[in-house]
Amino acid sequence: MKEIVYKLLNPFHTILGHNQELIMALRYKKKMGRKIDLDHPTLFHDKILWMEFRTDTSLWTELADKYRVRSFVAKRVGNEALNEMYGVYGSVEEIDYSRLPQSFVLKTNNGCASHIIVRDKATANLAEINRKMRYFLNLHFGELTGQPHYTGIKPLIIAEKLMVQDGDSSLPLNDYKFNCFNGVPVCCHAFTDRQLYTHNVSEMIYDMDWNAHPEYYDQSNAGLHLSTDAQKMPACFDEMKRIAAKLSQGFPFVRVDLYDIDGRPVFGEMTFTPGLDTYYTLDFQRRLGDMIDLTLCKPKK
Repeated sequence: MKEIVYKLLNPFHTILGHNQELIMALRYKKKMGRKIDLDHPTLFHDKILWMEFRTDTSLWTELADKYRVRSFVAKRVGNEALNEMYGVYGSVEEIDYSRLPQSFVLKTNNGCASHIIVRDKATANLAEINRKMRYFLNLHFGELTGQPHYTGIKPLIIAEKLMVQDGDSSLPLNDYKFNCFNGVPVCCHAFTDRQLYTHNVSEMIYDMDWNAHPEYYDQSNAGLHLSTDAQKMPACFDEMKRIAAKLSQGFPFVRVDLYDIDGRPVFGEMTFTPGLDTYYTLDFQRRLGDMIDLTLCKPKK
């Protein structure tokens, strides 16, 4: 459904690009059931979006770029935290599949869920893969979603190693998303059983001692799917916390996404505007909002 909406709106990206604050306000009202407050923000998402529209987010643009962020990660925590990259391309025509291994992942650097998993190149429909990647590459994600820091990213395609969960390439990766406030990771969303190309997923919030906190969620929301069983703490959880702390230093808020691959933390991405479907209770939104120090922000240029 979302892809259909994007296809319909994508030709109007120039017009939409001049109305990104309005687009976000409409998205916020639909998801949150109230108006966004950018004049006196106190809640979690309100403060994040105040930073988006009222401050200098040029560094967000660099670090939301899934290609350029690699240099930042390497400098702060070392190359060992990065997944292996096979190539980077400016167009579909530049991809030389003969130089790629049998399994790999293709993704664009400037959007969300714009990736294709290739488990066996020999049986893959390369023409269809090219069609989808061309669509992703030409999708004006920032303009369509009201997230202007994405609009400055030069679109590229990245080929990376296919990461495998517990030795089984058919399993979805467990995703650990750390909410961090100026170098302090406060809580971790553990996502499991993610459905490919959708946001259907089981989740739970854990504190930094790996205690589950289902009370942080508004469990009346029909879109929420909480994990019914306690998840096992990743073996590399302490190292994950260290990496999240280092990468988030200096940012009032950023979510650092990591994977546990054979006991080793592997970087996923840095997210400055997490989705509005976090399903937090109003009390937890206030608590997280209180942790965002807006005095750390740079004035908008």
